[in-house]
Amino acid sequence: MGIFAAMSILTRILGLGTKPSAETNEKRGQYVAPSRFAAYLGLGTKAGVSVSEEGSMALSAVYSCVRLIASSMAALDLHLHRVNGSQREIAQDHSIYQLVNSTPSESMTAFDFWELIISDALLHGKGFALIERGVATGRPVQLHLLTADKMKQHLHNGQVTYTHQDMEDHIFPEDLLIIRCFRGISPIRQHMEGIGLAMAAQEFASRYYGSGGNVGGVLSTDRSLTNEQYERLRQSWQQTHGGLGNAHEVAILEHGLKYEPMKVSMAESEYIKVRVHGAQEVARIFQVPGSMIGLESNVSYNGAEHQDLQYVKHTLLPWCRRIEDEISAKLLREGERGQIIPRFDLNSLLRADTASRSEFYTSALHSGWLSINEVRAKEELNPIGSSGDLHLVQVNQLPVSSIQGYADSLTNNPET
Repeated sequence: MGIFAAMSILTRILGLGTKPSAETNEKRGQYVAPSRFAAYLGLGTKAGVSVSEEGSMALSAVYSCVRLIASSMAALDLHLHRVNGSQREIAQDHSIYQLVNSTPSESMTAFDFWELIISDALLHGKGFALIERGVATGRPVQLHLLTADKMKQHLHNGQVTYTHQDMEDHIFPEDLLIIRCFRGISPIRQHMEGIGLAMAAQEFASRYYGSGGNVGGVLSTDRSLTNEQYERLRQSWQQTHGGLGNAHEVAILEHGLKYEPMKVSMAESEYIKVRVHGAQEVARIFQVPGSMIGLESNVSYNGAEHQDLQYVKHTLLPWCRRIEDEISAKLLREGERGQIIPRFDLNSLLRADTASRSEFYTSALHSGWLSINEVRAKEELNPIGSSGDLHLVQVNQLPVSSIQGYADSLTNNPET
């Protein structure tokens, strides 16, 4: 039995998406699939569960991916580089340096700010922050996070604007720091059916163990039951035999009732495969290696290092470029762009083990393209003084014809 066929059967057995009705005998226990319109609005899926942006965080794979990306980005150092010809220095004296690195607003740290705005972008497609500018200078003085689920986009007098549920006025894009996901569309909405399938598998597990570990069965009789009898029998059976505490209780049947268990076991339903498949789908959606959210436990050291590199290159780097471009466009003046360049420092994520770093630094020092102080700075150590700024080159390879002359110069031979 295939994964999707198994989930289709389980959905009907467990009544996911079913709303019992006592109005007519024909509607008892009937499976009611959500409408296409409801699925489009995020109210339901073909798997029979509702999927929303915030509600999807109840799925561990979604929570892990969103938390991982948002926290990884928030933990990176974000520097402003001042470019002067071929020279480049960190512009700590710039007015927005503390804004993006330390205190975006009076009530929020930089880490919390970037973690929340990026997680909003991952869930809703866009993350928003209102730019408060100084009255006299016009420079940004604070960044106020706006919850994405309360934002709406409009076309106002031929121009795109935004409104917030708790604010009356239209907000123009130049007054908003907008962090966009791919195409500015919510990945949760784009992949609602796949995420809904994973959530249905999770709900199945809860119902399975909540009913004592039994998939379910059928009570049958030759008699026709009234709606009142039907409902009383259903409630009585659930109270007596439902839940883990009532597992393996003896059933006493009356009025010719017969109990027939369903012939669908956990192995036949491929339940575990469904859950793993759902988690893999989520990891693919967010471009996160499976080992980083606990999907793979037998990854070798080399394999993990390769996955880390892929994660930085293909997942984090695009987010870095989006945010850097948005900072340049919204927080810097026109004349500063190109001279002040925001850059996330990804070196901390790309650092190898101690032995590999030592080999790398040794090669860089011997080749002369790094000084001792530059190496110490990369290891977050203090400089050793002006002598540590010298770039050194080893001279240990000479043409054979020059060896004698070089030896004479070292021994101060007067004949040379």
